[in-house]
Amino acid sequence: MPRIGLPRTRTRIGAAPGPLAALAALGLVLTTAVGCSSAPSPSSSTASAATKSVTTGCLAKAGVPLTIVVGERSNVPGIQYPAAVTSLVDTAATDRQQITLVRIDGRPKVFPVQRFSTTDVSSGAIAQDLSTYESGVFQILAGSDLHATAPEADVLGALSLAAAATPAGGNIVVIDSGLQTVSPLNYQVPGMLMSPPGDVVKFLRAQNLIPGLRGRHVLLSGFGYAAAPQALLDQPERENVAAQWAAIAAAGGACVSVDTTPNTTAETPGLPAVSKVPLPVTPHFKTCGTTVLSDAGSVGFNDGSASFRDPQAARSTLSRLASTLRRGAEPITLIGSTSTEGGDAINKPLSTRRAAAVKSVLVSFGVTGGRITVIGDGAHYPGRVPDVGPNGQLLLPEAEQDREVIVQLPRCQ
Repeated sequence: MPRIGLPRTRTRIGAAPGPLAALAALGLVLTTAVGCSSAPSPSSSTASAATKSVTTGCLAKAGVPLTIVVGERSNVPGIQYPAAVTSLVDTAATDRQQITLVRIDGRPKVFPVQRFSTTDVSSGAIAQDLSTYESGVFQILAGSDLHATAPEADVLGALSLAAAATPAGGNIVVIDSGLQTVSPLNYQVPGMLMSPPGDVVKFLRAQNLIPGLRGRHVLLSGFGYAAAPQALLDQPERENVAAQWAAIAAAGGACVSVDTTPNTTAETPGLPAVSKVPLPVTPHFKTCGTTVLSDAGSVGFNDGSASFRDPQAARSTLSRLASTLRRGAEPITLIGSTSTEGGDAINKPLSTRRAAAVKSVLVSFGVTGGRITVIGDGAHYPGRVPDVGPNGQLLLPEAEQDREVIVQLPRCQ
């Protein structure tokens, strides 16, 4: 693995390019250029705030090995580093621990940074050397060396590399949207975005793909936040993406924190293409025919229950449906459908309760209850897609596609 060298003379983020170019020519530091990324500063005031952030989360407080995983790529906002990064770099460097950087793109890559060392003996000189070292780390974080070089995004691969590079007890900070675009977690496939976190963990565990994170401390930052041309996720979608990745890290044995600070900056231009992730389609309601209320959309349910994941969003959508239904007097059939796992004993009553929950809201909006018939088909609705693989494993996107409530009206003429 390439090892990133650091300058032996003090440089600051945003300094004139001349000294950096000279250092690069000597092979001491990779060529850097400040772009849209916003790296932390080694100022004392920032370090003080970051220390407070570290003590309130899951991150280790003492100087331990540190790995920073960076998704500076297309369709993701320009990187904003959590305030904790400043303190983490300082404590790791002061205790001469390993600092490692990992780039997220279609071929994630590890960049170990040389450990801090000094031949000075006086406290003042050592402090100056330490400041120089930390400034070098921040220069790299602010520059272009961690920008994506390969198309697409393999977040799971990058997290696995970070797990291997970080010994137990170490801290891992992952900064990305979480929208992976390669298998085994390809968010381009409809249904993946809103798959329940527990299902994601079971799917990966069956294939021995959970990263080994036992004893590590993981901070997820920016998850669920995207940038144009990727369509922006709504709050339930952002929360589910963050919950999926938190569940993956926890399943690997990590203590996990999630930084929910919004990041709405533009993407860094000129980086390799990343496929766009389609978002659930807003249903169009008619007074005839069949309409599907997908669990991945606004009328979605909490995992294993008949309670709406986002009651306000569900009522907003069902209000539009009720407005359409009130224009007629035709009979209405609501059919609940589930994924396969759990069996009929669980899925039949669950699908019935979910269809009944939709009926209840429609009635509250003035649709005559006597017009509505509720059916729970469980995992037997004729229009469902196969959601079990050849080895009996649940197929994540397909399973989520099968979780739905179908609204049936008389056939359109």
